[in-house]
Amino acid sequence: MISSLRQFLTRPTLSRVAAGLIAASLVASCQPGGGALPTQTAAGRNEAGIERVVLQAYRAIGDRALREPDFRKLSLETYRGFATQDPSMSLVTADGAYTVMRDGKAVISRTPPSNPTDGRAWGNMMADLFTGSIKASPALQQVDRQVLIKGAMDATTKQLDRNTRYADPEEARDDRFQRDGGGGIGITVERMPDKKVVIRAVQADSPSGRAGVQPDDQILAIDGENMVDRPLADVVHKLRGTVGAPVSLTVLRPSQGRELTVAMKRSRIIPTTVEYERHGDVALIRLKGFNSATDESLHQAIDKARGEIGRDFAGFIIDMRGNRGGLLDQAQDVAEEFIGDGPIFSTQGRHPDSHRVYRSSSRRAVTQPIVVLVNGNSASAAEIVAAALQDRGRAVVVGTTSYGKGTVQTVLRMPNEGELILTWSRLVAPSGYTWNELGVMPNICTAKVTDVNKLGPELDASRALLTRWHAEREPSPQEVASMRKICPPGEDTPERDVEVASRMLRDPVLYAQAVKSGAVDQAARQ
Repeated sequence: MISSLRQFLTRPTLSRVAAGLIAASLVASCQPGGGALPTQTAAGRNEAGIERVVLQAYRAIGDRALREPDFRKLSLETYRGFATQDPSMSLVTADGAYTVMRDGKAVISRTPPSNPTDGRAWGNMMADLFTGSIKASPALQQVDRQVLIKGAMDATTKQLDRNTRYADPEEARDDRFQRDGGGGIGITVERMPDKKVVIRAVQADSPSGRAGVQPDDQILAIDGENMVDRPLADVVHKLRGTVGAPVSLTVLRPSQGRELTVAMKRSRIIPTTVEYERHGDVALIRLKGFNSATDESLHQAIDKARGEIGRDFAGFIIDMRGNRGGLLDQAQDVAEEFIGDGPIFSTQGRHPDSHRVYRSSSRRAVTQPIVVLVNGNSASAAEIVAAALQDRGRAVVVGTTSYGKGTVQTVLRMPNEGELILTWSRLVAPSGYTWNELGVMPNICTAKVTDVNKLGPELDASRALLTRWHAEREPSPQEVASMRKICPPGEDTPERDVEVASRMLRDPVLYAQAVKSGAVDQAARQ
């Protein structure tokens, strides 16, 4: 993987942690405190020091960050984050110099670069200041380097934008697993209030599924090692490993009141992001994320739906409620499943490489009617697909206003194996508007629907609103707040959304009216 070119769209993972669900061998660790390693002595420190990490991060921020940085201010925050482990240390600016103080005495001083946007020069200066600080501080010498790096990087990224973040080595490994898969057994586990670790889902055709593991089984041991009362992250990491390596799982099956030990070999597991259900003459496809297998899984679901439903096919419901995004290339590929030719979206940023128009030239695009479901937790890649299909007249969008994460992050591997997830471009819909902070406005706001059989008045009201929405280019924060109140973003996934979508697909006249209300003219798409 060329980390500097990998483009990533996922919303920050806070909600994933809060949900308490972890796909064992599938998703990120939820270790308290952001996954920081315990304090170690010098003998146990990672060889990649904070100097190298911050230097590389500063270079990337100077070159690629969406907004031009001011390292005069940024460096002060970086140092504050670094020095939290020793309150006696501080960085002050006076007489044209940046000076590290310890208990009121100067430790090291450097003249700052004249150019406040030169990331390389400021990174070199900060490397010197960090080295001098560690030499002067017994407290910092006893802190694990990963803790110092995380403190400095978290403070740095908070000054940039809400979607730029730093992932320490442990979190970065889990993020890579989430995006690209890895060796595991294919189960989802949850820590219960009584501290039991219970299997909530078993992935189809996975090692655990073939071995007879079932939902509601409680994990007791892995490879004979007791897992009762162990941190959930320990259980997840114990289940993961090299593809082909053996692993044994001991579980308690409450339905049978007995313990079972099953042996299996790990295989390459990619989190399941696509689920298909037949609803009579309608295909309901849930997209839960965008990872390296999403488009292929979606294509298989489409083929399965066509084969099952046949000539009476009314159309597709693409449910992306709660979908927080993923990989940029997968957003393009998914959109191409439904758009035959022409623009899908574009990106614009400060770096020349961030300027690009993404177009479809697909010959396999489906022709059936489509309704897309979104809510306030639909973000990034999900919003790319929703905005593109709405603008291009290929789908009716139903639900509530989406989250509003219209930016792209480039993922940069750091020398310590952590990652800087750096915002570097904005996403632009075919009609020319950017939904960052604003969100994608649905054709039908289901919060306002009182009768699913009377959707005409709601469509009439939404036409003018969508025209205004798509005409926006740089709305102020006040305008954004006002417009989002029109159809407030919701977090629920009510069945009514599916009812409205089914009603639209089974009424060709109503569907055509709805599609027209959100589509832009062909001239505006070129």
